[in-house]
Amino acid sequence: MTLSGVKLQRGAVPMYQQLASELALRIERGALKAGDKLPTHRALAAQLGVTVGTVTRAYAEAERRGLVEARVGAGTYVSDPDQPAWSFADSDKHESTLGYNIPPEVNRADALQRALEELSRHKPSINQLMLYQSPDGLAQHRETLAAWLARHGVTLDAQRLLFTSGAQHGVQLALQIVCRPGDTVLCERLTYPGLLSLARQQQLQVKPVELDDQGMVPQALAFACRQYRPRLVYLTPTLQNPTTVTMGDKRRGQILEVCRHHRVLLVEDDVHGLLTSERPPPLVNMDAEQVLHVGGLGKALAPGLRLGYMQVPRALHSAFVGGIQNHSWMISPLLTALASILIKQGSADAILHEIRAQMVQRWQCAKELLPGARLRCHPEGFHGWLELPELLPLSEFLMAARSRGLDVKSAELFSPPGYPAPAAIRIAVSAPSNLAALRVALGQLQEILGESPPQDAFTL
Repeated sequence: MTLSGVKLQRGAVPMYQQLASELALRIERGALKAGDKLPTHRALAAQLGVTVGTVTRAYAEAERRGLVEARVGAGTYVSDPDQPAWSFADSDKHESTLGYNIPPEVNRADALQRALEELSRHKPSINQLMLYQSPDGLAQHRETLAAWLARHGVTLDAQRLLFTSGAQHGVQLALQIVCRPGDTVLCERLTYPGLLSLARQQQLQVKPVELDDQGMVPQALAFACRQYRPRLVYLTPTLQNPTTVTMGDKRRGQILEVCRHHRVLLVEDDVHGLLTSERPPPLVNMDAEQVLHVGGLGKALAPGLRLGYMQVPRALHSAFVGGIQNHSWMISPLLTALASILIKQGSADAILHEIRAQMVQRWQCAKELLPGARLRCHPEGFHGWLELPELLPLSEFLMAARSRGLDVKSAELFSPPGYPAPAAIRIAVSAPSNLAALRVALGQLQEILGESPPQDAFTL
């Protein structure tokens, strides 16, 4: 298109500013509409009798005002005021079927808007939040989080609580600060793949300890402690990943007793703990000096906040503060402020309640569509552990799943290096964007499973 009738004059106002103002006026009057492509720099310069540099500066000024947007390789276009400067294309939306252990989609936008409005009312506080803060986080934010966790059964000391960039960051800090290359870490026979990846990066040896329907077996742990002299024991006592097992009170006490006897610290990954409305007290409640407790708000509130937390024994607190400082100096105080406001406004509880309700509904759907599957799950958890039929080898199942575009996680991902994987998969019914997508994925899964075992094999 052309811009007819534009007249620029030499004077006190630079011509590039005159041109930018003319663009603003035409957009306001509707002569230029959202999506209209503007002339190239060279073409408009020739039309107006000015230098290409003048047009370039004018377009840059218009873009600074939010009037236009430059698209690499495509030109300059009038912006749509109803669209944000950033957006997600359809291709950016990741439909992960049954693969990724992510929260179901719930509306967080309204809660975040209220939190941002609350934050924006206190400009001096915003200015402070935009500055460097202590690596151990702001005391008020730690106190808010500790009080909220206490209402959900997790007793942490606000003075010792530390923020992290997600729960996995907490696990990484534990391995880096407590262990040295060549040390041994014990974990459950099937464990979180992130732990295996972090251990590999740290050049640590990972040795598995047997599991039963209560979690890690105390006698097997004691034997492994005598055999390997580990630096750390890592486990997920609530909604274990991938098996969904939750330890009972007695088993938790037995595990702690073994760790005390062998003087080995225990990393409690409680990233799924907040999902359950009822669960045994976390290990950190039972012995805060034996346990490095790691948790996060990604599963229970919003993964995009990328906010986790941890509490370590008193003797290690200063070392972990130094570790956070070495990693990133601090965890963003702006994010911890938003999380605190979401908690105080009640939005965190509302979102968690909605997530739990959705999961109950999704597992009911799974129960209907996989009536005979040998599947273990928790009605409020994200994932389930599916044992394959005896006549269906894991390799053949995975090939069939790939051919259908069905994403699941093989037991191989959860087995420490050098140890065989059982014929099982983890499915995350939280991952599909809605119930319709979940039904499609479960239908594909049922096709592959074929003939089902007896219907009483489904365990909630």
